[in-house]
Amino acid sequence: MNEGNTAHPVVIVGAGLAGLTAGAMAARAGAPVIILDAVSPGGRARTESSEGFRFNRGPHALYRGGAARRVLGSLGVRPATHTPPLRGSHVLIGGRPYPVLSRRVLGAAAAARLTAAFARIAVTDPAGHTHESAREWIAAFGLPPRAVIVMEALVRVTSYVSDLDRMSADVAIGQLRMAVRGVSYPDEGWQYLVDGLAARAREAGAELRAGVKVTQVEAQAAGQWQVSLLTGERITASAVVVAAGTPAATRRLLPADPGWDDPGPEVTAACLDLGVSHARTRFGLGLDEPLYLSPHAPPGLLAPEGCGLVHVMRYGSRAAADDRAQLRAVAEACGIGQADIIVERFLPQMVVVTSLPAPGTGLAGRPAAAIPGAPGLFVAGDWVGPDGWLSDCSLASGAKAGQLAARYARGARQASAPGVVKA
Repeated sequence: MNEGNTAHPVVIVGAGLAGLTAGAMAARAGAPVIILDAVSPGGRARTESSEGFRFNRGPHALYRGGAARRVLGSLGVRPATHTPPLRGSHVLIGGRPYPVLSRRVLGAAAAARLTAAFARIAVTDPAGHTHESAREWIAAFGLPPRAVIVMEALVRVTSYVSDLDRMSADVAIGQLRMAVRGVSYPDEGWQYLVDGLAARAREAGAELRAGVKVTQVEAQAAGQWQVSLLTGERITASAVVVAAGTPAATRRLLPADPGWDDPGPEVTAACLDLGVSHARTRFGLGLDEPLYLSPHAPPGLLAPEGCGLVHVMRYGSRAAADDRAQLRAVAEACGIGQADIIVERFLPQMVVVTSLPAPGTGLAGRPAAAIPGAPGLFVAGDWVGPDGWLSDCSLASGAKAGQLAARYARGARQASAPGVVKA
């Protein structure tokens, strides 16, 4: 048992990637920890099985230079990974595939201009472009139209955002710079990360309770917090981390308005996950429309021997029927016929990120982990803190909130210990 386990615990509300990370960090720092989740651990990082195929909730990637890899490594969660299979890739124009090096895509002059632009991006400070949108930033390069659509497509595939007018340029720049360092996919799916983080939290002494819904977090006397459950149970906590998923869900649990500005709209995608009877599919990226098709198995271990698992996605979901029809047409154009499909799953409005930083606000404008005026109360999620995007932000904010909560709880125990005179 950790030192001080007889004291009031640090309570983590939510067991997605952010909550599990916060719980593991706080427990490893010596705090007694209880992690609560209304459903089951993992949130949007859960992997679901069907007929021998393992589906992540859409295509996920780990950036090699990102915060997620650093945090996972610090906790001893080191999944076996592989790089995306890009050999034989094509681009999609009008829903039809073309070779990446086709003259229809760029041409020599436009390719040279695009290469020069990427050389500038490599030395660009993202924070210096918070004031402008991603589209304005791209336009400032003065690229020919063909190069512009390629640049926009690369921003979409690295950020998962289709509305480049509403996204601050610092997000786009940061993601493009990290993509150059490479991305990887966990061989066994994102459930490996969920299970690994949960295991590290338990090993450090944390208690993980699934199927427990939290209804309110309220301040108590002597700097403590009360966490109320739907069952009527109340837990007295020395510190609380709310990692409830969305800003709106978090606000509903807090005892007072935290004073945050509008965090921005959700980023969504429509995703068609296909378990197919062959492994011949090649990566495809839409240029004139926000489309994406990628095989994640093989080399990932997500499909039976000889079969493949393919994600087909539209960045920015619309009407479900229209999106599903378009994604099926893309799959057909890329060689996946109805007879090839063993199992499919359609996610009509998959939430990619819970809030999109706007021009003028940027990543630095997201809420901090510590809630002002509420000592001992913290938040974590993919919309919290200035560090990272997508899962990088989830794990970075979870690590920060867990460390702060453990530090606050340790200070509270010391202040209340016998012989200590409170100021």
